[in-house]
Amino acid sequence: MGIMLNFTVPDQFHPTQLHRGSGRIVGHQLEALSILAFRALSEHIQQNEVFRQTPIANSQFQLLSILLCGLIHAKGITGEVRCKLCCILICGVISDYIHHGPIDAKESAIDLFGDLPEDVLCTIFSKLPLEEAVRTSAVSRKWRYLWMLCSKLSFDGNTVCGKNNYEKRVYTLMFTRIVNRVLEQYRGKLVEELAIKIEFNWMLVEHLDNWVRFVVSSQTKALVFDLAPEQRQPPGRDDRYKFPFELLDDDSICRLQKLHLSFVDFQPPIHFSGFPNLRKLDLNLVNVSGKDIQHMLSNCCNLEWLSIVRCHLNGELKVNGPLPHLLYLKIASCNITNIEFLAENLATFEYRGEAVPIDLSNSLELKCANIWYYRDTLEHTITVLANVLINVQHLTLDTACEPPKIPCLMHYRCKFSQMTYLQLRLVYIEEFNILSLVSFVRSAPFIRKLELHFRFPSYVHSIQESDEPIRKLPERLFNNLKSLYVTGFKACIGQVEFLSHMVENSPALEILSIDHSDKYPLEGHERDTKTVVDVVHRTARRYLEGKISSKCTLILL
Repeated sequence: MGIMLNFTVPDQFHPTQLHRGSGRIVGHQLEALSILAFRALSEHIQQNEVFRQTPIANSQFQLLSILLCGLIHAKGITGEVRCKLCCILICGVISDYIHHGPIDAKESAIDLFGDLPEDVLCTIFSKLPLEEAVRTSAVSRKWRYLWMLCSKLSFDGNTVCGKNNYEKRVYTLMFTRIVNRVLEQYRGKLVEELAIKIEFNWMLVEHLDNWVRFVVSSQTKALVFDLAPEQRQPPGRDDRYKFPFELLDDDSICRLQKLHLSFVDFQPPIHFSGFPNLRKLDLNLVNVSGKDIQHMLSNCCNLEWLSIVRCHLNGELKVNGPLPHLLYLKIASCNITNIEFLAENLATFEYRGEAVPIDLSNSLELKCANIWYYRDTLEHTITVLANVLINVQHLTLDTACEPPKIPCLMHYRCKFSQMTYLQLRLVYIEEFNILSLVSFVRSAPFIRKLELHFRFPSYVHSIQESDEPIRKLPERLFNNLKSLYVTGFKACIGQVEFLSHMVENSPALEILSIDHSDKYPLEGHERDTKTVVDVVHRTARRYLEGKISSKCTLILL
């Protein structure tokens, strides 16, 4: 709709002709000018056929207002207050001609969101939790079913029913009733993801089976069954939900891209060949044999993300089939004897458990590793990880250090030649062994940032309480080390020897930060309250004085 506004503001009322002496005179002139502009616009609207035949649409009103304000400003009505007043008058005239719907229909409230395209509404609702999306049905009748545009359905028992407000039977009945009612509304529609989170009990079995049937009929690509108990259970509990493979057809098996199962009995049939298009697999507290999981994973060639946590495999985890798309791998507390994967593009590896043999020799793109060993010597740790972390750049190692049988300074070849960041979280149950620690750090000669987090279960005597002399270790330069961060520093003799060695052999060191507190305190142990901070700081300054470069900043915390 094109509208030409051709009315002229009389020159005698032009702002440049207004008197500036009296506020009263200026006010009267401004009022007269506004009335003239108001009348001129009204006459123009009444005479224009466009306004009478085609009312102004909502989307055009804002643009028209902007054009009118620009016109007024161009005619010389300057000043914030004057311009605002004229704009209000003009927009008041135009508002009578705004069209909210059919001309003969009863005027209704403007629904900005409801008029958006369906794909835009889908995007908006996909960002909302399901319970928030459902609440939008109370906005208006038109919005009553808009929430069903949300294609990702997530039901959390604590959110749906409240936490610990009902007896278990009532809680389960309420949860299943709500879920079933919502899924019934979606019957026949496509659902991208279905997520169920509730503590498992036998009353849920039939409903869980029906929800799997819903997944099949709704062509769902992602399924989450998080049925784990909130409290840690004693070992041996086997009342898990048995995943119904028999309810899946070939299409649903091929369609599934994400599968997250927790507290489930996962026993694939003999001839099951895996999920060919699965990209993300998350298994937690799942009862599955090592043989079954190995066979299934060997046929999940598109897998990108894999996490297996607290699944007692009781054997090896050896996946013979290549997983060329696997980028992330996590294995934790699975009671396994060895690990072997063919994942050439693996980028991140996380492991928690015993120091078992790990073969990732094919993973030349592995950049980040997070390893948590229950108990091991640092010497054996280097031996185990040397063939796994060939190209790793960032390594975090958390372990309880056992002392070697024969303490000595090991001369390793350059085991971790690509490593630039090393974080060690070390628990010393017995005495602190500087030789093992220095040997480990020397295996990564090109590190740029080193973090050491010491933890001691019992009180550690400071160097002032010992008569042992400070040892000076053979020189080995760390030319690239720029940052050294130490926590849990108790000023014991081993820590002082290590710091002295590192400072003397790190010519490029820029920041040395020493913190007496424990950044990662041990569970079940009280925080150290005996260490005197001033004593620790004085000891550090005393033994590092003259060894730190003038370019290095010392921070004592």
